[in-house]
Amino acid sequence: GRLFRLLVVAAIAWAAWHAGVAAWNQFRFSDDVEKIAQFGPDKDSASVMAAVLEAAARYELPVSEGDVRIRQQDRPAELYIDVSYTVKVEVLPRFFYPWTFTTSAHGWFVPGGRVPLK
Repeated sequence: GRLFRLLVVAAIAWAAWHAGVAAWNQFRFSDDVEKIAQFGPDKDSASVMAAVLEAAARYELPVSEGDVRIRQQDRPAELYIDVSYTVKVEVLPRFFYPWTFTTSAHGWFVPGGRVPLK
């Protein structure tokens, strides 16, 4: 009885740790994508895509160009970034659960409205 309870607690701790790491990485990645959207509306799609993929690589997330959707509008300058990807979370040793994360971010600015750096 005691060994079984210990195994159950260990399994729950294992799953919580791995799910927590996946969620934490998603949180940090989502924050980076939000910053890219806020400060990148005047950038071309290729540089925005590169920044998103760089942020995903920083957190070792399986994001490819096909997982990222970038939409831009000119007046006012707006940028929409949508990312959807799936992480295999190891909930038990050698047992993986596919967890799909989505991130959406929006940024805009008025041309000439930025304060020049001194």
